[in-house]
Amino acid sequence: MLNLKINNVSIKGISTVVPKTELCLTDDKTLYDGNEKQLKRVMKSSGFNKRRVTDENTTASDLCYIAGKDLLENMNIPVDTIQGVIFVTQTPDYHIPATACILQDRLGITQASVAFDVNQGCAGYTYGLYIAASLVNSGLKRILLLVGDTSSKYTDMFKEHKSAPIFGDAGSATLLEFDTNAEPIYFDIGTDGSNYDVIMAKNGCFKNPVKKEDFYEDGTYKYKAQMDGMKVMEFTLDKVPKSINIVLDFANTSKEEIDYYIMHQANKFILQNIALNADIPIEKMPFETLSKYGNQSCTSIPSAICDAIRNDIQNRPLKLLLSGFGIGLSWVSCIIDTNKIYCSDIIEY
Repeated sequence: MLNLKINNVSIKGISTVVPKTELCLTDDKTLYDGNEKQLKRVMKSSGFNKRRVTDENTTASDLCYIAGKDLLENMNIPVDTIQGVIFVTQTPDYHIPATACILQDRLGITQASVAFDVNQGCAGYTYGLYIAASLVNSGLKRILLLVGDTSSKYTDMFKEHKSAPIFGDAGSATLLEFDTNAEPIYFDIGTDGSNYDVIMAKNGCFKNPVKKEDFYEDGTYKYKAQMDGMKVMEFTLDKVPKSINIVLDFANTSKEEIDYYIMHQANKFILQNIALNADIPIEKMPFETLSKYGNQSCTSIPSAICDAIRNDIQNRPLKLLLSGFGIGLSWVSCIIDTNKIYCSDIIEY
């Protein structure tokens, strides 16, 4: 495990955006060959019910743009004070250039700034916090962290089998800035690349480039997107409880001192078992967001913050433990203090 402490950095605001289109699992009569009882059992154990999906013309960068605009406007942040744009996603606008460069221009951020993409999934938000905090600690005054995915665009994930579609689309923006009065941020970071193929999309990049035979009759592309749910669960229940306890020990923080444990919204069963295995109170771990918006990949943590603890995070200081985990396989847990920050409601676009 990699344990790191970063000083002089605070989160000042968080905003989250979801598409307006809402789908319910019960709307798809083909799931489990139409076996309604089986579908309801899956919904009860997983917690999944509804999710939000974009139209064909809306991308993750569009959702993050709206989130970033909301953050800057409602916090009255001059765009010329932003010195960096980080865009964390698995669904960029293009292979090249980096979508962060496009967002820098769209948001009117000064050219005297750094801008780059990070290819990360379910651990993406906490990964992004580590990168952004490192840059702020190195001398940049303000960083705009944009984290979003439109996983629903991997349309073949559930086309060749009957598992329930769980992924929802979302985008977020988080403002980090230099602050000598900030409490340290503590991180525990890990990677297990030996299991890279547990969650992946095999086709469409340079290892397996696009071929004409890689299309369905309806014109959609065969990304060969796949997820081994059992192996993901085994990985999560092994690594994440350990990571939570490691970062608590590293920060010399008791479990009782944490106001909320905000996890990647993987599914209800996984979150309940993380709480059990890590011996942390389930009442401090919100998981209602996944039933409303689906598994939002890298955006699930900021979405859960805006959805579940918005009132608290705006009105009192909080000590949060955040943990993202998944594709890679990767995990990042961190402990961060907030002090009455701006937090949007869930914005529809």
